[in-house]
Amino acid sequence: MKHKKLYSLICACSVLLSCCFTFALSVSAATESLKTSTIVDDDTRADGLIRAYSLVITSSTKKVKITAEVDGYETMAKIGFTNIEVQRSTNGTSGWVTELTPIDDTVTNAESHTKNNESRSVVGGYYYRVKLDHYAKETGWFFPSSQSITDYSNVVWVPKS
Repeated sequence: MKHKKLYSLICACSVLLSCCFTFALSVSAATESLKTSTIVDDDTRADGLIRAYSLVITSSTKKVKITAEVDGYETMAKIGFTNIEVQRSTNGTSGWVTELTPIDDTVTNAESHTKNNESRSVVGGYYYRVKLDHYAKETGWFFPSSQSITDYSNVVWVPKS
């Protein structure tokens, strides 16, 4: 009888350690995949309005948090984020489906705009990412230029509970 209890205790500890190790690996992988700011190269700038941008998603139980930034070269008539989509996938690599489409988030007469840990409720048990356009429109009287750069965040797992 003592051997069965000892065996059960060892099995329970093994399962617990395995779960902790798996969680630590997923947290480590998510942290390593966080994107940093991208500086727009002169050769790739279509209109030369956006200087730098970044997009990161983090997760907790049934929630994702979006952090994004876009910087212009000067004060813009309008700057921010458009066509925002929170997408989910069962495997984290393909089959992305749009779950949420938050409204555009832009400001006027600013050089930059930041979205800091904007929280959104989602269904747990899926991988998530954010797709959006970093957007800038210059001031001007006649035909002001605009620039839009489509960006995808890192991918995170959202637990069910």
